[in-house]
Amino acid sequence: MNNRELLKGIPAEHTRFIKLANDKGHNSVWDFVRAPDGRFYLSICGEDEQPLSALLYEYYPKTGGTRLIFDLEKVWIVSPAEMPPSKIHTSIDFLPDGKLIMTTHNTAPAPGHKRWLYEQHYEHPWEGFPGSIVIIADPDTNDVNIRGIPVPRESLYGGVLGDNPDYYYFLGYMRGHFYRLDLRTNEVKDYGKVSEFSSCRLIKDDAGRIYGGSYTGSLWRLDPVKDEIEDLKIYFESPHGTKYRRQFIYGLKSPRGTLFLTDNVDGELIELHPETLEVIRHGYIHLRPEQPRNPVVGYAVGGFAADDNFVLYYGLETFHGNDIMRLARWDILGGGEPENLGLIAPDGKQSHYVCEMLFDDDGWLHIVDVCGEYSPYILAVDVGKLAQIQESGSEWELQPENPAALDSKPDPAVEPNMHMNENSQYFMHMEAGKIRTLPLHRHIGWKNSSVKHMSLSEGTIQCISGTDAVYLLAGDDFSDHWDQPVVLYGQGCPRSCIQLHPGGTAILTSDNSLLVADLNHASIDKIIRLPMEQTWDRIVCRQDEAALVISDADGRLAVIRIADGSVSLLQGVRLAATDAHVIPLDEALLLLSGENDRLIVYDTAHMKSDPLEIAAPSIRGRAFQAVVTGGIVMGDGSVAAGTRDGLFFLISADLSSTTSFGRLYSAGGLRDFISFRNDIVGIYGDERDAGHVFYFSPQRGFVDLGRPRVIKDNSRLVHIDSEWASIHHIACLAYSTENDLLCVASAERYGCVIRYRNVVTDWS
Repeated sequence: MNNRELLKGIPAEHTRFIKLANDKGHNSVWDFVRAPDGRFYLSICGEDEQPLSALLYEYYPKTGGTRLIFDLEKVWIVSPAEMPPSKIHTSIDFLPDGKLIMTTHNTAPAPGHKRWLYEQHYEHPWEGFPGSIVIIADPDTNDVNIRGIPVPRESLYGGVLGDNPDYYYFLGYMRGHFYRLDLRTNEVKDYGKVSEFSSCRLIKDDAGRIYGGSYTGSLWRLDPVKDEIEDLKIYFESPHGTKYRRQFIYGLKSPRGTLFLTDNVDGELIELHPETLEVIRHGYIHLRPEQPRNPVVGYAVGGFAADDNFVLYYGLETFHGNDIMRLARWDILGGGEPENLGLIAPDGKQSHYVCEMLFDDDGWLHIVDVCGEYSPYILAVDVGKLAQIQESGSEWELQPENPAALDSKPDPAVEPNMHMNENSQYFMHMEAGKIRTLPLHRHIGWKNSSVKHMSLSEGTIQCISGTDAVYLLAGDDFSDHWDQPVVLYGQGCPRSCIQLHPGGTAILTSDNSLLVADLNHASIDKIIRLPMEQTWDRIVCRQDEAALVISDADGRLAVIRIADGSVSLLQGVRLAATDAHVIPLDEALLLLSGENDRLIVYDTAHMKSDPLEIAAPSIRGRAFQAVVTGGIVMGDGSVAAGTRDGLFFLISADLSSTTSFGRLYSAGGLRDFISFRNDIVGIYGDERDAGHVFYFSPQRGFVDLGRPRVIKDNSRLVHIDSEWASIHHIACLAYSTENDLLCVASAERYGCVIRYRNVVTDWS
């Protein structure tokens, strides 16, 4: 297609231009919906630049008029230092009584911030985002009912009402979890992780099943009857490998009961049959012969609608490097190919991006432009007239801003910004010489992809996982080769694991068994059936290669000898908390927390406790949170330890003194310490925190290495050859001295392992 055709504008005489409110600087619309009764609603939002709150309007398609229903700034109190609810994003749905239900989202900075820094302030109590709210609004009376914050600190990003209208479902932006709110009881159910992060689109089939997709193109669904996530092992396929996002961004139900789904940024169009899960790949949404598109542009597709004959209409960015949207259509059921209907540029106001488009009862298509120089606006187009012009063979006038551009060549493509971060002071990720993600969720069912244990042996990563059995996942330590999952044990799932020696692992299972596994040979060498009158749920530590210390839910401790399977209850000692850590000092002595900040040494040989004169450090007034949750004996005999409140400290080798190094963050404990280059690394954070990996050496002190996050939104990561990943709840760490490889495993469903070779511990 030549430049003259690419610069063809939509004829003005067949359009209506409607400028939307932006008196305060609102620059976008991220929800534009049509109710079952035919009324139209849209959210006017702020993005990136200013601390704005969203507004909700009713839109009148025949006149282009709008009516304000509510201004969030006036109905929801936000502290002047906090990030505001700047968006209502792909979440509006309709209750049976005609009221609107929706959530808020945030991509605007706090008043005191230079840019949008949501994740950097995730746990900041004063300047972060407190969490999205669920809103029910009556469009007839403008009454607003705010139900509260269902997921604290999370920004909600897409929602849909279930076929049972008592349930409202939505996605979390940062953590990538899927949730359900029971509107009768306010109970929130977390279905777990379904995306790396930042997935927003949900669609229902005729049976009421809800479909979504991960940021890297994995499709999933929820059947409300079964009430569980089903990962479909169906993916959007990119000609660019893992370089760009492949998130499901738009979807429509067809007259034949199938779902037409497309992704950003490639724009692959697939048709999914819900009953058979058959997939038809229709190719890409681009104008021919540009298929697949190369180089990639920022968005590819913007808006997605179908007329009464299911001819598809969508915004398309196809003019390389110029960031211009055009209107395209595709008679997909009629066997057609994508057609260009012209630039979306009323009076030269070129569209930067189209978020949504909707048909009215008269066949006019209403297109919403966002995030550009002239945004937000609606361009209503009489697409029926455009079809008549094309069918007659007539040409319409070219309408570029600059007629000289007709003979110019397109500018070189520019990498999409996607909130691109060029300033290393804002980088959150762990840095290393080489970084590579191992997406376990592509090799096993998601529910079995969260890691319980990980080890490195003979150039192989070995992971234990499973919710319905004990699985071994193994593969090369730094390539993409991965063996088929092996079921090591089918009578229970893993509760707790510990390494006995390279390749040898003890696994405590849900059926009260202790397995001695040889991971190098994918075999179980021994099964010890523990007494059923007591349920043991954690391997606390390894006393030596022949004995383990285990605990039950009440904190009672016992020694189990692997040779004969005997279990001896330890008298006069209990764990101070279910997450308390026990540090073996030698083959008989254990160091652990007593009451509050007290420390004790327990002698397993004589079953005797010896209280120490020293105490674990604590925040003043919070000694009750000073339980030791992680620790390790260092090479010089001193003990490095951390508490539930996140304080890191050293205990001298003679157990007579402590040195505190302070706290990593405002919440979250320190745990799972391992040896690393003659120093140590460990994990900060628990299930609800944004996990970090920390490093300690006597020379450098207590150092945050960052988050296990391979999100290519900064100049360091944008070009790396790796799948995307974002781990919040870290399961465990493993390190190999042979090739200086540190691996970080996810404790969440949709699990993965991120591998770091030559980790950077000093950025000076």
